[in-house]
Amino acid sequence: MRRVPALLAIAASGVLVLTCAGPASAAPGVVRLYGPDGQVATVVDPQPYDCHQGFGDDTALVNRTEGTVLVFQDFNCRTRVFDPVSPGETRYGNIGSFQALD
Repeated sequence: MRRVPALLAIAASGVLVLTCAGPASAAPGVVRLYGPDGQVATVVDPQPYDCHQGFGDDTALVNRTEGTVLVFQDFNCRTRVFDPVSPGETRYGNIGSFQALD
């Protein structure tokens, strides 16, 4: 009689292991930044939640990844004001930093 609860517990733990999320992976694609003085920066396959610096005012960010990118006004991705940029979109303005979400 004790074997049945033990077998159910083992089976349930196996299901939990299979359903747990794996490590975060990069958002496939490229994010390009164009600064006001002709600067160009390219980030290939940005890792989720890694902070990348922008050029500040009068910057264009082009999201050519498969995931959403958050744009921040400060240079360390800490401002509470952020702007989501969907795949394929371009954002102009004060781009101090950005990070990929997925």
